Amino acid sequence: MMITETGKVIAIDEVQGEKIARIECISKSACSSCHNKSSCGVGVVSKAFTDKSQYLELPYKEGMEVDHFIQLNISNGDLVQSALLIYLVPLLFFIGSALIIKTYFVVNEGLLILISTLFAFLGLMVTRFLANKLFPASRAKQLIATQFDK
Repeated sequence: MMITETGKVIAIDEVQGEKIARIECISKSACSSCHNKSSCGVGVVSKAFTDKSQYLELPYKEGMEVDHFIQLNISNGDLVQSALLIYLVPLLFFIGSALIIKTYFVVNEGLLILISTLFAFLGLMVTRFLANKLFPASRAKQLIATQFDK
């Protein structure tokens, strides 16, 4: 199964001899399609924030044209894998460092929180390294549009 998102080609550039398509995707709140959005606290908060634009650079595929819309696909497996990586690794670094420090060292609570937060940032750097290994740029070609509007 795939998750699809619609994007608009805003530019086609040539970078180091390769054509790159710059895509704009507008993230929409899940609340916009919910029937309880007027009575839900989350729905009220989501109204305060406008939809945000995300920008991607993907390898150019024949048929892409500026100001045309394309459909981007990502597999559910890749989505789950990346979400686990992004959220779990820094959290494990934070909690793991707190447990180790609390078990083997006598420190006050403020210092414990500071050190654990530094380890969480280290976890973010490890996450970036792992993401580059698990999701190399060459896999971006799998995300490229399957439909173009003409």
